[in-house]
Amino acid sequence: MPADSYHASILNRRNANVNGKAMYRRDDCFLADTQVEFRSMWRTHLNVEASRETLRQRLLGRPLFNINEAYNSLDLNADGRVTIHELRRLIESRGYSVNEKDVGQVLDRFDRNRDGTVSYHEFREEIVPKSPNRRA
Repeated sequence: MPADSYHASILNRRNANVNGKAMYRRDDCFLADTQVEFRSMWRTHLNVEASRETLRQRLLGRPLFNINEAYNSLDLNADGRVTIHELRRLIESRGYSVNEKDVGQVLDRFDRNRDGTVSYHEFREEIVPKSPNRRA
């Protein structure tokens, strides 16, 4: 109980929980517009993750796709590490214009040990599907 009489009176006027359930939801601390945006952010995140997994499964289902060859196409100097510069060259050679920040975000997605490069193991971990194939 607050020592201040004003805040103590506010606390005393508060309605009790009904049937042991709190009167407020956890996200009642947000304005209505913020609640919508917060839910939308999570919905978008989950949709992107589902799309990423679908692409992984489709890619590995292709008969001529080979993870080792895909990695070698990224590792331009064949040193066993894909750098930000190699990744940028590959993306730009496919006709996309990207800046250093965008390429850095792609690299960060693959670079699990945060050494600034992507090893074959890190690449494979990101490419291999995380869940079993879903049957329609």
